Amino acid sequence: MIQVLFEKMKTNRRLAIAVIVAGTLLFMLASASRQGAGGVWVVELLSSLCMLLGVAAQFLGLAALLKNPRR
Repeated sequence: MIQVLFEKMKTNRRLAIAVIVAGTLLFMLASASRQGAGGVWVVELLSSLCMLLGVAAQFLGLAALLKNPRR
């Protein structure tokens, strides 16, 4: 599934940029919710997982942009 998304992003630059922006927003929101968790371990765990997913999306989008051939 991730490989299919990666191949689509290599051909569609707008999709790759959208994934980077979405990953950044997810990371920011998860970071803010982790700060406001107040010691609740479930919220901190879910926020940490969302932060990891956001960073992975950013790297995936950047890798797709770098693999895209120049015209």
